[in-house]
Amino acid sequence: MSQAQQELIHRFDGLRATSLSARSSEKWRRYPPDVLPAFIAEMDFPVAEPVLDAIRAHLAAGGDLGYAYAYTAKAPVQRAFAAWVRANWDWRVEPRRVVLFPDTMRVMEVALERFTAPGDGVVVDVPAYPPYFEAISAAGREVVPQPMRLRGGRWRLDLEGLARSFRAGAAAYFLCNPHNPTGRVLTAGELREVLSLAAEFGVAVIADEVHAPLTHPGRRHVPLGSLPEAARVATVTAASASKGWNVSGLKCAMAVAGRPRDHDRLMEMRPRSRDGVGILGVSASEAAFTLGDPWLRTVRHYLHGSRRMLVELFESFGPDLELVPPEASYLAWLDGRRLADRLGSDDLADFFLHRGKVAVSDGREYGSEGFIRLNFGTSQHLLEEMVRRMEKAVREESPEGDGAGMTPPPRTVPGYPAPMSRPYRPAGKEEFSR
Repeated sequence: MSQAQQELIHRFDGLRATSLSARSSEKWRRYPPDVLPAFIAEMDFPVAEPVLDAIRAHLAAGGDLGYAYAYTAKAPVQRAFAAWVRANWDWRVEPRRVVLFPDTMRVMEVALERFTAPGDGVVVDVPAYPPYFEAISAAGREVVPQPMRLRGGRWRLDLEGLARSFRAGAAAYFLCNPHNPTGRVLTAGELREVLSLAAEFGVAVIADEVHAPLTHPGRRHVPLGSLPEAARVATVTAASASKGWNVSGLKCAMAVAGRPRDHDRLMEMRPRSRDGVGILGVSASEAAFTLGDPWLRTVRHYLHGSRRMLVELFESFGPDLELVPPEASYLAWLDGRRLADRLGSDDLADFFLHRGKVAVSDGREYGSEGFIRLNFGTSQHLLEEMVRRMEKAVREESPEGDGAGMTPPPRTVPGYPAPMSRPYRPAGKEEFSR
């Protein structure tokens, strides 16, 4: 590991609530300063220097902060994206076929309008990113929920259920890979089965691959559009540097339609459907795809250590909060149905917010009651503090001896770069002052 990467990890480790709570983003502003936020999907890590340099260059130019020219097929960001996906995933994309949008949800919404009609059914794997439900309903389409299955210690698509939904007349399928919130990375074999079913029943596949740059060791992202079988299916893939390089607020995403006729169909959208691409987002994305790999590798390494740490931390909850380690990104999907039953509460997010001062996402928003989603894209110091607060809240609500079922917390936690051996000590009040 280079000196620069070691220094970057040191900066990640040094993140504290005292400095983070001064940020103006929603993540650190929605709740009071004594609450640790782990709900919204963005990381706390400092942005990559090449990305910051690209932004500084725009600021130094003085007046170059107008509307982004999102309608050109010759923008450097499109060439940078095409080169990056080819180098990393062997996905061969023509730059002129890369269409810019403000964000990946806008891609999903426009694809929905172009490839389905009002009243059509749209299949969504549940749990699902909540805006999917909203987008489908707002477009006058019908949500067709398809529950995922936990088999062999991995969240999996229910391909038989998918076939039934396709056979029943669904027009499109929202495929999230890597999956939010479970973190599952689909294999090439699974994707081929999806494409085979879609071809058989004439279903358009609209793929959200925004978390793809953040796979964990042992997993490799396979773009849906990179498979030869995609040539038989109408596909649109949504991608972005936003999650991988932590620049969601800069507004720049990419859409890639599979076949030429699908690209033409996508481009028949209303002109204003693409409006809102940020000029800073375009430059930042180009810098991320061309110069941001060292930073990304460091982030993935750190997140892998945090994931290992999180697994051991949640062992203290026993079956009350069960975690299937995610295969990508920084989102932990926790099964708390047993805990919810014991506490007599169907709102675990509210329980941990008010009793533990930790803000997590409510599984009901994702279509799965009794689950919660926790963002671990922060320092390992704050991650440990979050879990200890949650543990303390559960113990106080259901003390040992009344069937709580919790095991004693581990004495050490295998963080990165070395095991954490200090005893747990709750943060002082000054840690959370603005």
